[in-house]
Amino acid sequence: MLSVTENKSTFSDQDLVQMVRRENNPKRNYLLVNSKQGKHIPADPHDVLTLFSQLAGCIKDVVSNEKVLFIGFAETATAVGTGVASCFENACYVHTTREKYISEKYLVAEFSEEHSHAVEQLLFFKNWEETAAGLDRIVFVEDEISTGKTIENFVKVLKKDRFLSSDIKFSACSILNGMSDERKNELLSENLDFYYLAKISATPDSDEVYSFDNIPREKRNRFESEEITISGKAELRTGMNVSGYLSACALLSEKIRNSISFENLDIAVIGTEECMYPAIYTAADILEKNSASSVVTHSTTRSPIVADASEGYPLKSRYQIESFYDKSRKTYIYNSDIKKYDIVLIITDSENDGADIRSIADAFRLSDKFITVRWVK
Repeated sequence: MLSVTENKSTFSDQDLVQMVRRENNPKRNYLLVNSKQGKHIPADPHDVLTLFSQLAGCIKDVVSNEKVLFIGFAETATAVGTGVASCFENACYVHTTREKYISEKYLVAEFSEEHSHAVEQLLFFKNWEETAAGLDRIVFVEDEISTGKTIENFVKVLKKDRFLSSDIKFSACSILNGMSDERKNELLSENLDFYYLAKISATPDSDEVYSFDNIPREKRNRFESEEITISGKAELRTGMNVSGYLSACALLSEKIRNSISFENLDIAVIGTEECMYPAIYTAADILEKNSASSVVTHSTTRSPIVADASEGYPLKSRYQIESFYDKSRKTYIYNSDIKKYDIVLIITDSENDGADIRSIADAFRLSDKFITVRWVK
């Protein structure tokens, strides 16, 4: 059962949150999805950026005149955190990751996200000692906070860090907050406060652990595919000034627009797992500057969710996609076959060669042209 008891945004309750069935997860058998977040559901990129800006407004007065580090959570909130941090001048930002290719010498913290399908979270930071010195506050940015347990785990780890001041403040900023008043007061007593766009109440409709049967579909043999490599990648997994990251995204988008004509076309811009924000930024840029007929953005994800074509259920179809980062990893994309796109533009920051585009082509079975942009250093 899901209800929205407070909504501070300009979006409808249904735009902000819908309940879906999580596959094979006895810890929590449902997931909350947001149709304006640009993750699971194709979204207008301007709506996505507006949502991030409105969330930033919830904490604007709190962090004024402070030295703040914003931390987003992998994988769903990596772009939410970027979007929130981008609203603050000279903000420093990093997001947690589940990728393990980064040097362990930059590892700051390791903690668990207990109800998730992939519990391990890692925080790396290349210049941690320098950045941590003098921090007044750390702001965690999430799409949803249900009990605050993940953030509590994170805070306990960070409080042991020798470079952080003993009186540093911790805040959490999320699109959705489903915490009970009792739980909120418990964490407030630990000097952790919360800000949100929507207050919700969510409980499972049943104790059922859901499964999902993939419908076998004929593999596609005919589609057009090309790959472009663009240098200048900025690495948020090791932290940086968000203005520098936005500049890198702007340059990426400019190079894409100069290489590809989008005029009068219907475009889908697809991010890959933790690499969401460059896709959102580029989609908004194309819509604004290239006179495309329409542009939507969403991303591949590790989250296994039950798809259902029933009326009112938001995720109509699901396809398993070969991960650009690890061929052995299961990743998915939703609602990719509900519209024909003239170009499906995939933006990835993976530098692993050899990802098979065929699985994405199978998922976007109404579309025929696929362009992969590989963003490298």
